[in-house]
Amino acid sequence: MKIKTNKLRIAASAFLGALFFASFFYIGAKISIAEDICSTVEECAKKKEAYEKIIELKQKQQATLGVQINGIVGEIQNVESDISETEKNIADINNSIEELIRKIVQQEELITTQKKILSGMIRVYYDFNQRNVISLVLDKKGFSGTNKNQDYLAQASTKVKDILSDIKFLKISTEKNKNELEEKRGTVVSEKNELEEKNSYLEKAKLQKRNLLAQAQGDEQKYQELLDTIENEIYELEAKKTADLDNLPPAKGGYFDYPVGSIRITQGYGMTSYAKAGAYGGKPHNGIDFGISYASIFTAEDGKVIGSGDNGKYAYGKWIAIDHGDGLVTLYGHLSKKNVSKGDKVEKGEKIGVSGNTGNSTGPHLHFSVFDKDTFETTESKIIDGLYIPTGASVNPMRYLD
Repeated sequence: MKIKTNKLRIAASAFLGALFFASFFYIGAKISIAEDICSTVEECAKKKEAYEKIIELKQKQQATLGVQINGIVGEIQNVESDISETEKNIADINNSIEELIRKIVQQEELITTQKKILSGMIRVYYDFNQRNVISLVLDKKGFSGTNKNQDYLAQASTKVKDILSDIKFLKISTEKNKNELEEKRGTVVSEKNELEEKNSYLEKAKLQKRNLLAQAQGDEQKYQELLDTIENEIYELEAKKTADLDNLPPAKGGYFDYPVGSIRITQGYGMTSYAKAGAYGGKPHNGIDFGISYASIFTAEDGKVIGSGDNGKYAYGKWIAIDHGDGLVTLYGHLSKKNVSKGDKVEKGEKIGVSGNTGNSTGPHLHFSVFDKDTFETTESKIIDGLYIPTGASVNPMRYLD
């Protein structure tokens, strides 16, 4: 089988394309990042937004890489199929070569035998002619036996001609078989060369795929770590703000309604095990998490929506902040849908959205925080329109829930 070289060209094109993307990612990895620690919420917001944009770019690049890698994987499958077919053909050719060799050996043995027979007949024929001439001279009967001798000579001559013809045919046939053998040997060598070339490409393609994935994942991890650092800095800024409990309503169970219909707390307030593991840069969890999958979220008390934003893939994701007019602000984060907007007045128990998995979240849930109104602020982004980052001095929501 003659392997289709157009497939190999396609493979080479895919491989070169992968190299292009690899170089693109390498350039991207050279982006300079300032290592200074931000000192204000506004500065943190800017850096978070910048890193988020880089992460989004890296994710788009990974998506493009995915398409490229899928192309490489498909081409690898084609190469492997061709290799399998080529190996089968090589095995068939080797069998044919072995059969040709056996035939050539048989033909050469036959030619050798025919040559011996011919040599013997020629010798007999020569001896007979010599004796025949002498007999003609000495035989008293003269030419009476000549006819019989001539018949014998004619038969011998015919036999010699037949043997010579057979030898000639065998030589031609043997030469033809030898040529076929050489041609098939050439085919085997050619297919082996192409097989080795495809094997080489296959290994390069696999290596390139691993390198591309490692590069893309490494870049995203790098900027994700920077993003986590910025979020930790926000927690540090919040830690500097202290709630004045004297100006807040006294702790009272039932002061707030639970913001969810089904109560299942998956993470409490303060230094939880997750917080101790370094999830918030060594700072406490500034709210409580309710394990609830895409269900209705309700306001804890009457109030007014003073903030509503979308942090994208980090922080609180889609969030709502409500001022209850008593010195407390409640925050509802990681929503999949918001039913209210900034400036809306809401009543206790009113549905304000649907829980979700937006922002820095590992699964669908509601993050619920309570802040001191005097410390609460939402910083508008100067880079991305409509993006607000809420911060403030938090208090344990359980002061007002149980």
